[in-house]
Amino acid sequence: MADQFHARVVALTGTGLRTVLQLQPVASGENLDGISSDLKGTGLVVPDSPHGAVLFVDTGGRITGRVGGFSRPAGSWPEEGGYLIADENAGAIFEIKSGHAARIAGNLPGVDDAVRSTDGHVLAILPAAGALRDVSTGKNLATGLRNPQGLGFDGAQNVLVTESDSGRLDLVVTEFALAVPDTVLQLAPGQGVCFGVIRAPGNTDDLRIYEAIGALPAVDPGTGSSGELVPEGCFLPVCTVDFQVQGPSGFEFGQFSYRD
Repeated sequence: MADQFHARVVALTGTGLRTVLQLQPVASGENLDGISSDLKGTGLVVPDSPHGAVLFVDTGGRITGRVGGFSRPAGSWPEEGGYLIADENAGAIFEIKSGHAARIAGNLPGVDDAVRSTDGHVLAILPAAGALRDVSTGKNLATGLRNPQGLGFDGAQNVLVTESDSGRLDLVVTEFALAVPDTVLQLAPGQGVCFGVIRAPGNTDDLRIYEAIGALPAVDPGTGSSGELVPEGCFLPVCTVDFQVQGPSGFEFGQFSYRD
């Protein structure tokens, strides 16, 4: 994890924190920002934000590469053959390939993080504007966010974004999500449990129950808005069912608890 104020990367171990990489801090405390791993899991990508460089670091903390010339790199996103870098002060997104950086998008004031979805769309968060933007189309996917600072995807390619000033993690449904009961259900033997499907506007994907632990699939959502599972029976005070629903974009996970 990045410890911004102390300008270091730390690892959480069984006995506490271990410093992996120590950088030169600046007095303001606005030091390194959003780090990532590479796709192979063999190293880290570390934006040394105040010094305008992106560092490549092995798991032992040794710097193995450096790409400079940025204004304030604030976020990194690994992808096949390169990396996306959000440059906060330049208001731009760069792509690093073969050790060289090229600008791929601009006019993004204060851009803090950028990611690319599996269908090739580049998404970015703009903290000052409180917006999540699809850079590829120029449209905002969400507005009114309070200082968004982190960005990623869930298993179905919905967007996860953290609101720093609200202290919360949001899910922006760009594909589909599941709505499951959030209380312990009292069921009769053989009684089914329905779950809802929240779809992004225009989504009509055919969805199927891929796997269920502790229940049998009864009704697939298909192109509709709900599905059904039948729990196998509970011999404990409370039992839990875990399941997955599959669509073209990926998997969504659901869970509910019940007693007989």
